[in-house]
Amino acid sequence: MNKFEKIWDWLSNLLLPQSNDTLKVVVLCVITATTFWFFNALNDSYTTRISYPIEFTYPDSSLIAVEELPEKVTINVTSGGWNLLRKTFWFGIDPVQIPLENPVNQRFILGNSLYSLISDQLTEIQLNYVENDSLKIEIDSIRTKKAKLYVDSLEINLADNYIITSVINISNDSAVFTGPERYIKNVPDELKVVIEASDIAQSFSDEIYLPTFGSSLVNRKPVEVFVEFEVQRLIRQELMLPFEMKNLPRDSSAYIFSDSLANLKFRIAENEVGRYSLDSISVVVDFKSIQPTDSFTFPIIQKLPALLKDKDIQIDTVKFRYLEQ
Repeated sequence: MNKFEKIWDWLSNLLLPQSNDTLKVVVLCVITATTFWFFNALNDSYTTRISYPIEFTYPDSSLIAVEELPEKVTINVTSGGWNLLRKTFWFGIDPVQIPLENPVNQRFILGNSLYSLISDQLTEIQLNYVENDSLKIEIDSIRTKKAKLYVDSLEINLADNYIITSVINISNDSAVFTGPERYIKNVPDELKVVIEASDIAQSFSDEIYLPTFGSSLVNRKPVEVFVEFEVQRLIRQELMLPFEMKNLPRDSSAYIFSDSLANLKFRIAENEVGRYSLDSISVVVDFKSIQPTDSFTFPIIQKLPALLKDKDIQIDTVKFRYLEQ
């Protein structure tokens, strides 16, 4: 059995192992005829459109593509079938190199302007025309900016009756952003670290991601910062304290006070309750600030413990009447 007969027998058993000899011959004849027709057709010349790989080149390494650059261009060509098959389906085709002289200021390239460039780099194929109207180009300069980081305590969303009772610690006092200039120009000199948690009612400790200013191409260093602070619940307190008289006039006995105690109201952190002494608080009524025609006055805090000095203390008025003598 010669080599051709072996191949024939192998194909027959592979394709039609259960069929009779006549059917095998018919099928193999059809396959053989189709193969000869296909290879013969590849010898003809054809005009068609193909997608051909392209590659943009620019010399400056400090540039970055903001959007993915086109990787193929649609062209109308004429060539032999073998060449078209190789350029369309086979791998390892070298892309057409398209140099960009001013990529930062170039937003698009007209398709017809690429004709001579593509034609010079194509081999074995006749370029008729470029079908793309234009190719979009988005390239920008790479810039770096350093921003100071801070947390605005007034914008932290605490639960009702809670306050921050410690310094707000942030792991980094600054961050460096690198990326396309169009995004880096939006980086402020001072960047607020935004805490998105709401109704905070316990000590806060979490990582906060820094923004990318609209693009994943913006690199941050660091990517996130660690923020922590303590919070405490506020307790409303009310104190009734005796007040002293100051700068009494000669007719002080004519002033009849209906209140003998001053009423102080304030809020204090839960862990600070009971850490001050009532004896360390002194309240006075200064007669220089009242007139006989008045009917009330505001007592003045003369002495206050350090723990209460930053508290918003409200003092009720004390009433009196003046009896002319």
